[in-house]
Amino acid sequence: MKYQKIPLTSEQHIQLLRNRNLNIPCEIRATKYLNNIGYYRLTGYMYHLQTRDGNHSFIGEVSFDDIINLYQFDKKLRAIIIEYMERIEVAVKAKLTNKYSISHGFFWYTNDTLFTNKEIFYNINAEIAETFAEPQEGFLKSFKFNYNSEPSPPSNMALETLTLGKLSRLYKGLNNNAEKVEIATEFNLVSSLLTSWLVYLTNVRNVCAHHSRLWNKKITADRPTIPSRDKFKFNGTMTDDFNTTMYGIISIMNKLLISFNPENHFIFKIEKLIEEYSIDAVLMGFPADWKTEAHWYKENVDE
Repeated sequence: MKYQKIPLTSEQHIQLLRNRNLNIPCEIRATKYLNNIGYYRLTGYMYHLQTRDGNHSFIGEVSFDDIINLYQFDKKLRAIIIEYMERIEVAVKAKLTNKYSISHGFFWYTNDTLFTNKEIFYNINAEIAETFAEPQEGFLKSFKFNYNSEPSPPSNMALETLTLGKLSRLYKGLNNNAEKVEIATEFNLVSSLLTSWLVYLTNVRNVCAHHSRLWNKKITADRPTIPSRDKFKFNGTMTDDFNTTMYGIISIMNKLLISFNPENHFIFKIEKLIEEYSIDAVLMGFPADWKTEAHWYKENVDE
């Protein structure tokens, strides 16, 4: 089947949307957003407001301003997620370097006996070696100049060059030894859970990094394991799609964050943003009773 849609101007898109019963109070404003954001990107914030019969008519009284409101909310939501994802990533890097370097020296990551997954070992080391061959970061250039006989940088520098995705694979590939267990324990988890969550959060981070719609997206790749043991389980109301929605993402990140920074403002910022933009959080996978029964309100119950 050939793609037969024809390109439309912003003015033509405005007429198309009006034909679908969308209220567009200010055509100049709508044209500005369509020119600078693009019609296709904005359609991601329309689907849940339209019929599913192929006509794409808007249900009820929907305004172009409602769509822009969602777009702006999503943009700020991604910023909060990225901000706190960074804190989790930095904590993982610090714990890996601190634990393994003390036990096995600064170049522990080059020791294949510490890895149960040799493919991950070789891939991670190849990645670090490629970065070190022609370093762009000042700290790598300085190390290479001062220690020109070293083929690799020490762990505290090497791990700084890894993305969250590579970091999660590194942790996954390690033997389940004392250091790996200790790291998971400091996150109040077991290593299999921490591995699952880090791999999943990498997918979430990639959505944010590509400026894609996040707020009501179901992220199904590498679904995280949801613990059932009382020691690790999520308290509060759970939903059937918990491990694919923003409710689950926020809950997982919150559990990780409070393990090393109990006084963080992650949940406060999320809730404040939802309130500021008058968002129906149920569309984000939240339970209907989330304002009293969300996981983070029940985290310390029975503990």
